[in-house]
Amino acid sequence: MNEEGKKKEKTDFSKFRLPTNSLGSPVAHKVLLRVPVSKPSKQQYVRVCSDGAYHFECAILKLEDDDRPYLISHNIASAVAQDIKQVILKLGIDRQGNIFLWPIPPTPEDASENTWNQSQRQVAEMAETSWVRLTSNRALGCYEPMVAQGEIPEPTWPDYTLGEILEIAFGSTHLIADREHPTLLKLWGLE
Repeated sequence: MNEEGKKKEKTDFSKFRLPTNSLGSPVAHKVLLRVPVSKPSKQQYVRVCSDGAYHFECAILKLEDDDRPYLISHNIASAVAQDIKQVILKLGIDRQGNIFLWPIPPTPEDASENTWNQSQRQVAEMAETSWVRLTSNRALGCYEPMVAQGEIPEPTWPDYTLGEILEIAFGSTHLIADREHPTLLKLWGLE
């Protein structure tokens, strides 16, 4: 550009020039406000954290009129045995970096095995090393994995402990530690 062109510029853009490596660390980080407890949708590619520190064996109660399940204390689980599911909550993440807790049915102690539960465990195990989608095949009576074909980068797991994640997922309202919890009283027809 000639000297005459420089005189016409109203703003000195040189003060906005910034080398790409000069920013350093970000000045903000994402704060978790919600952690869903659910299976991934059939259109979602997900990964599961392979670190056993992010796997939590527990019992949950899912009411039809509430999107969030309740975490049930082991000392009252027998009182609601017909309504709860024993699961292993495994930390999962989708391609957008949203985390969730996937309730995986545990391996039964007896020989009987539900093919849906067995295949869900197998897909979750595959998700520890590959990006997968959980799809159902009603004809076969099981879930099937759809493994991503593209080069998807490894997930960036958030810097939270399992306890912090459980606290966000269940809060104080979805923890049932005794028989006097309003949800149980409602379930039993006492309220």
